[in-house]
Amino acid sequence: MKNQRNFKFYKDVTPELYQRLVDYRKNHPIKTIMFRNKELEYISCGTGEKTVLAFHGALGNAEGNFQAIRFFEKNYRVIAPSITNFESLDEFSEGVNEILKIENVEKYILIGQSFGSFMAQPYFHRNYKNIEALILINSYPPRYEWVNDFKKMKKVFKFIPAFLLRKLISKKLLKLANENKEMITEIREEFNFAMAFAKERFSKIEKSVILCQSTLTGEFNGEKYNIEDYYGWDGKVLIYTANDDHGFPYHEDLKSQYPNVEEIIFENVGHMGTLLKRDEYHAILNRFLDLLN
Repeated sequence: MKNQRNFKFYKDVTPELYQRLVDYRKNHPIKTIMFRNKELEYISCGTGEKTVLAFHGALGNAEGNFQAIRFFEKNYRVIAPSITNFESLDEFSEGVNEILKIENVEKYILIGQSFGSFMAQPYFHRNYKNIEALILINSYPPRYEWVNDFKKMKKVFKFIPAFLLRKLISKKLLKLANENKEMITEIREEFNFAMAFAKERFSKIEKSVILCQSTLTGEFNGEKYNIEDYYGWDGKVLIYTANDDHGFPYHEDLKSQYPNVEEIIFENVGHMGTLLKRDEYHAILNRFLDLLN
């Protein structure tokens, strides 16, 4: 590695995977637009006829969607916004729609993983008529009983110094990875790369982003979606979960929200099914996407 910062985070990453990151960043520059006196970031790439709108995980930004971007951009156009600068779900929806308008996108497939899947649900609720398919990974439906917890948490967050808040939240999120699971060498190398990427991102996350994403998640838990809301929608929904993921106890409630649902349940992969079962995940995803053509 050429500099100390990269060595700090990527010392256990193979040269090939690190070069992939360098190339990815070079070929996927962040675009910006102004929306309500705010700067919104996003990545636009790929050249397919259909478009995928991809929402990233917690504490991430547009760049953090590299796994989804690298998979979809081979055959699809991809729009990946940063969910880092919004004060409400309505503003989030309107901001993303402004990006899509500028990029001349009218119909699209929506995918979100973890925090991104929480944001995909309210966005879908507000825009489903323009969405061809919804893909939710490691998700759960709104839980009203958690609304007050998020309100209290946000109040506490405001008084915690940024460096300490960053450390506390990143430590909690990294626990979801469960690095003690058995992996073949190739997957272990990919896992090390994903963890290094996440740690680098978490090390420089701004407090405002943590507050933004906490606010949006709390508001999400206060919403309610019913299958009747989408009467007449003829799209398809794909849900990925795992029997040991933290959102699994609510998977039946999540399924009941939507029409035309296919659910895939992985066994004993926790929050990392898209990596630990990567080939199976991609095969199912390709089959699902083929049905849309």
